[in-house]
Order: sequence, then structure tokens, then C-alpha cells
Amino acid sequence: MKAIETLEREHRVIEQVASACGVCAEVLRRGAQVPIDVLESIVDFFHQYGDRYHRQAEDALLSLLHERGVPTGACPIVVINYENQKRKTLVDQLSSAVSVYLKSGGVVDETLINTLEALAQFFPDHIWKEDYLLLPMAEKVLSEEYKRSLADSLNLIDSMKGTEARQAAEKCSTAIRHCMKVVSRSEVAHSA
Repeated sequence: MKAIETLEREHRVIEQVASACGVCAEVLRRGAQVPIDVLESIVDFFHQYGDRYHRQAEDALLSLLHERGVPTGACPIVVINYENQKRKTLVDQLSSAVSVYLKSGGVVDETLINTLEALAQFFPDHIWKEDYLLLPMAEKVLSEEYKRSLADSLNLIDSMKGTEARQAAEKCSTAIRHCMKVVSRSEVAHSA
């Protein structure tokens, strides 16, 4: 698989979790509980898969683009870097809000709901910029040699961090599926 396609595939995984953040926010806003393990698995996913795995792959791409003469202050790179700081802030905020939720025994804080909603809104827009601006630019700017170098970097990152990232993604996916079944059963019981 080509390096650019690998990054796009990783985006689809992140989009699914971002979508689940929106669903969790909606569930909490309606007054229902979201199991703490679901919220913890989302935080773990963003740390393991997003920060330690995908972000490192993105950094490899951005570094190669810089080597090829793309200025770090050029669009879309400057926007992507700015948004990555915003993403980190949101994930840190989610981690803190989940910790408060756990310590309170499930008392919902508006920060938790707002942060989940913010993540659900943030990622589709951010990923669109990467898929339709950054990655096509990389496709044009990087020679085949640089694309092979990127693929080698991604393979190295995968060999060092891929297992943990995929485990975090699977754990998160399983927790979210379980939560959605519980929420569906709860909705059916309330409507009966």
C-alpha cells in the first residue's frame, strides 16, 4: 500500500472515533450514562493511535515536504500544525473531563459534553484539509524516492508503535459498540 493511502486509511479510523464522540455527547446531554470504560478507551485511542502513532506519521510527511522546499509557514502546513495544537488541547481537556467524570461517580460535567462535541466537529474538518489539501500536495511535491522514504518511515513507525495503536483502536471500537447496544436497549425500554 502506498504511504499516502496509509495515511488516508488511518484518517478513516480516526473519523469513526470522532463520530462516536458526538454520539457519546448526545447520550450524555439526554441524561443517560456513558460507561467510563468507553470514555477511557476514547482517550486512550487519541493518545495511542492519534498522538503516538498517526501524529508521528504526519510529522514524517511534513518533514519530507519541508526537505522538498515546502515552507513550514505555507498553507496547508501552517494550518495543520495549528490544528494539531488545538487537537492536543482538546484531547488533554477530554482526558481531564473523563477523570472528573470517573471521580464524581458519573456526574456529567458540561465540559465533558462540550469537549466530546468539539472533537466530533473538529476531526472531520481537520481530516478533510489533510485528505484534500495536504495529501494531494504531497502527491505532487514528493518524488517517487521521497514517497518510498515516507513509506519506509511509516513502516518503521508501524513496527515500533503499530501494535499498541491498533490495540487501542480495537479496544475503543469494542467499547463503543457495547455502549451503543446498551443505549439502544435503554431507548427501547424508555419508549415502551
